[in-house]
Amino acid sequence: MSSEQNARRILPAIALGACLAMSISAMAQGHAEQFARECARMEITVITTIEDHGAVGDLSADRLGDAGLTMLRARAACYEGRVGEALGLYQSILDLGPVASLRPPAR
Repeated sequence: MSSEQNARRILPAIALGACLAMSISAMAQGHAEQFARECARMEITVITTIEDHGAVGDLSADRLGDAGLTMLRARAACYEGRVGEALGLYQSILDLGPVASLRPPAR
């Protein structure tokens, strides 16, 4: 397995770990702001999308890493009450496109 393939598998896990660490830190600090429902819905979709792209390996490690960092910026914007900005950031991640299938093409 090449180092790029390893990076493709590791990056989504690192991004998810960073997201979890940020969430735990935010809870520990007792954020007064409530995470908007719209943000929570988009967060779930974005995490799944990043993980799926990582599993399939249809995007470069750099693009997946950028998507993870964008997700963190979106989360921060939501916690700060800038929901519209956050939703735009989440959408930019979803604009990466559909996940390629692992199944062979139909004949």
